[in-house]
Amino acid sequence: MSDNDTLMFSKLTQTHIQRLKDAFQTIDDDGDGAISQKDLDKIFKSIGKQMKPEQLELMLTTTNAKDDEGITFPEFLSIMGETMGKYPEDTEIVNCLKVLSDNEELNVPVDELLTYLKNSGYPNAEVEFEKLFREFTSDQDFVGKRVFKGKQFMNTISE
Repeated sequence: MSDNDTLMFSKLTQTHIQRLKDAFQTIDDDGDGAISQKDLDKIFKSIGKQMKPEQLELMLTTTNAKDDEGITFPEFLSIMGETMGKYPEDTEIVNCLKVLSDNEELNVPVDELLTYLKNSGYPNAEVEFEKLFREFTSDQDFVGKRVFKGKQFMNTISE
């Protein structure tokens, strides 16, 4: 394992590791300690997605898997640690929502949130976050504005 892998592991909390272990065990359907092409195929079928064998093989070969047996748990942790490192911690998101909102529900007027997103480098924020807004926005608050429901969003992504 490289120094970068060790660094990625150190960024994972015990809660993250436990969640990743649960996810790994769910994907590793046969319980052999590695995620194989067969395991990937089964998990994708369970969510209604048909994958071609070449697509599944590509997923396994583009990872750092060292052998043909599949992805082991340490390799899975490394891959997911790298991915998770690209996203902010829940507390960072909550702190941002607290700055933008004036209430404990973390509700933020959508027009204000869109302005902040555009100023942060998302010129097409309405389109890029359309699904998120559809799921976590109420039509109106008490002053007639659309509101992003921050607490509901955080409860969903923190599960």
